[in-house]
Amino acid sequence: MKITAPVDRFKNQTKGAEVASLEINQEEGAFYLIRLSAQGQYIADTWHPSIEEAMRQAKHEFSVDPGDWSKGD
Repeated sequence: MKITAPVDRFKNQTKGAEVASLEINQEEGAFYLIRLSAQGQYIADTWHPSIEEAMRQAKHEFSVDPGDWSKGD
């Protein structure tokens, strides 16, 4: 399973890279919130025990609402 969401105007201070989109990928029973650049390059990720937790983190960091997510490839 993979879902994606766009991100508006966020600067990742630690890496100096602008996050343009997010993905949540499910792997081995866990969910990873992945931050991507406008070119689709990996910037960072965080591990979450549930999709709800990953979405809460996206809401907290990037103001992405649950309705902003769409199914990915």
